[in-house]
Amino acid sequence: MAGLDSDGEALTAAMRSFPKGRVTSLVADVSDAGHVEQAVDRTADAFGRLDVVCNVAGVVDDATPTHQVPLQQWHRVVAVDLTGPFLVTRSALPHLLASGGGSIVNMASSAGLFAAGGGSSYTAAKHGLVGLTRRVALEYGDRGVRANAVCPGYIATELNASYRTPEPANEPVAGAVAATPAGRWGTPEEVATLVAFLAGDDSRFITGSVYTIDGGLLIR
Repeated sequence: MAGLDSDGEALTAAMRSFPKGRVTSLVADVSDAGHVEQAVDRTADAFGRLDVVCNVAGVVDDATPTHQVPLQQWHRVVAVDLTGPFLVTRSALPHLLASGGGSIVNMASSAGLFAAGGGSSYTAAKHGLVGLTRRVALEYGDRGVRANAVCPGYIATELNASYRTPEPANEPVAGAVAATPAGRWGTPEEVATLVAFLAGDDSRFITGSVYTIDGGLLIR
């Protein structure tokens, strides 16, 4: 297994949680085509083949009203959340095809299915990632490559830690979480279980699907 991240220290810390063995880590910016191509090729060379790709890198916006969104913010969010998965997928597909197929799992978001989950840049990027997932599934399904998207709701991660503190500014978020049928934040482990299922052989007849894991957020 290979892990890819732009933050070398965070990547090293994360990789320590995996059992020792054939595990490697590569520092790269997923929005940089050259970085991505080199990282994917090095991974395939190191392991002899490529079978599974999980696109989970992401950044969020600050939900600024659309007419006030700085162009720099738009470009940054779209570059990481949409262009990044495209670049990784584009570089990985020849290796997956050479291996006889494989699985691509894209980490989208509930914001990729409705309009209240983030600002315009994040919402547009995640909607685009859902579309990219479906297109790849359509194009390569007859050659053994599957592509599925996971759409988490409120999941307790480091990325949103500031929203989980008991401050007045965070009360709307706390209220939204409490209003979901599950009534709580989800955990990264719960999302990882779904990703592992979609990456493995037990889901070999599933492709082009979009899975919500949101505690019932979107059914209200």
